[in-house]
Amino acid sequence: MRLDLHQDTTAPRDVVWDVLTRWEEQPRWMLDAKEVHVTSAHREGVGVELRCPTNLLGVTVQDLMRVTRWEEGRVLEVTHLGRIITGTGAFELSDLPDGGTRIGWWEEVDAPLGALGEWGARLVALPVIRRIFRRSLANLAARAEAEAAGHV
Repeated sequence: MRLDLHQDTTAPRDVVWDVLTRWEEQPRWMLDAKEVHVTSAHREGVGVELRCPTNLLGVTVQDLMRVTRWEEGRVLEVTHLGRIITGTGAFELSDLPDGGTRIGWWEEVDAPLGALGEWGARLVALPVIRRIFRRSLANLAARAEAEAAGHV
């Protein structure tokens, strides 16, 4: 199951990146994240490991992640390693002509229970998750804009 969303913001890319990679602050803008804990010794670059209790359709599941691609200020990709949430996702930041940033967020996750799970995920979960992720992206953009304006 793939989800691919974009959000434009007036905030410059470096500000968006800073907000994005302040791990413990992600629940302030990411609606489904209850907490984020860095479980690796380092906090930047490939190999950072995270544990995030996540609200998945009303049930809390542990989303365990490892950063698998880190292009400073541009790409943050993780592999989901949990028992329920598996797959890959990324944030991709690109410059807009006006000095703002286009934030891309994609997730390609494996639905549990094979074909039956995939069918249920597409029918029930995907529309709900899409709305949550859209709102989360809008929150990320607003937070970055406030920070760029010196309001945070």
